[in-house]
Amino acid sequence: MEIGLVHYRVGETDGVSLEMVKWKQVLRNMHLKTYLIAGDMGTSPGFKIPYIAYTDKRSNILKQKSFVNLDEWDENYFKKEMNRYIEDIYNQLYEMMDLDVMIVNNIFSLAHNPAAAVAIYRFCKDNGIKMIGHHHDFYWERDFYKNPTNDYIKEILEEYFPPKDITHVVINSLAQEELKNKKGLDSIVIPNVFDFNQKRWEIDDYNIKIYDKLSISQNDLIFLQATRIVRRKAIELAIDTVAEVKKDLKKYIGKTTFNGKKITQDTNVFLVLPGLSEESDYVEVLKEYASQKDVELKLAFSISDDIRHEEEEIFSLWDFYAIADFITYPSILEGFGNQFLEAIFAKTPVLMFEYPVYKKDIAPLDFEVVSLGSKAEYERGMYRVNQNEIIKAKEKIFQILFDPQRASQIVQKNFELGKKYFSYETLEKKLKNLLVGKVGVRGERAL
Repeated sequence: MEIGLVHYRVGETDGVSLEMVKWKQVLRNMHLKTYLIAGDMGTSPGFKIPYIAYTDKRSNILKQKSFVNLDEWDENYFKKEMNRYIEDIYNQLYEMMDLDVMIVNNIFSLAHNPAAAVAIYRFCKDNGIKMIGHHHDFYWERDFYKNPTNDYIKEILEEYFPPKDITHVVINSLAQEELKNKKGLDSIVIPNVFDFNQKRWEIDDYNIKIYDKLSISQNDLIFLQATRIVRRKAIELAIDTVAEVKKDLKKYIGKTTFNGKKITQDTNVFLVLPGLSEESDYVEVLKEYASQKDVELKLAFSISDDIRHEEEEIFSLWDFYAIADFITYPSILEGFGNQFLEAIFAKTPVLMFEYPVYKKDIAPLDFEVVSLGSKAEYERGMYRVNQNEIIKAKEKIFQILFDPQRASQIVQKNFELGKKYFSYETLEKKLKNLLVGKVGVRGERAL
């Protein structure tokens, strides 16, 4: 049995790319031949379909014509150009390997490239390839896609986003309810997962150099914001909390943290951000806000990558987790929450905002976190929570920082829960059920 996992891109640190690689690994552990397929492969092995890359010129022109303005085009010309593009993508698909199942990531749900959705669906139908739509985001959740410019694009959205006659997988129960309410379609929830059996991330002779690289003392406290730098991550809430911690840290001079750092008169507190900056104006807002709050930001993307490059002294994201004392994850909106799983694997305490999916699907499993609550307001370009939530969070952070037994209990409990509910083993069980029960795969050859 041969399975293809397709998306616009792979080899990046976005949630879809990360989950595709995890699914590929688990499917291969199940002795199934599995391939990555994308418009942009990065450094990943697989099959490249250049026409569906995020950077494809025609894709971006047609996206604008579909959802912003037809400008000088009339609807007939739009339809002609869209059909030509669909045909070109369709023909390019004939160059890839033979497949039994195509797992389509976001292409049937987020309308970045409507032509890709139509071409992939028709190609799979014409060639007897069974389809699973793995939906991470839906187009109707984004303002950009809410006003299609013509009837043809409306027809495509209705028929292919997502198609009605394929198997549907979503990553949380809120999306499951939304798909049912919006399109009348049933779906299976398969949450994001993590490899809890891999080697622990620990401080070693290489990643300890991050301290010197960022001019941080080894007795300073490091709060790690491991996400990309985009507004919905609400990083200003991490700044608010770190500011309160810094303000009261002098009270703890002479004490030792759960991981052995001695608090002295010179101990400082840093918020370290190794993630990719995708909104430069937001970075400037954060820098200015941190300055006002007397919080030192360390923007570390220039020395961070998905893997180590030791000759260039570039560190992996996991290296930053290894040196962190606390993880900040104040995101307002997430489809699931990869950084949460990473934090609990790292056995590091977590400060977080209880975004809707966390509150609905994850919190009931009894994880222990430092919470900023679940209510936030957006004003003047930044998110705010009630100051009482910040104060309560600060107090709990100090309780954990200076109580080794409590800290150990929390991180070990979170780790065990993560392994139970969000491991590769859990994913394997769900994929076996999916492939046998929904797609109709049978026999030893398949499983």
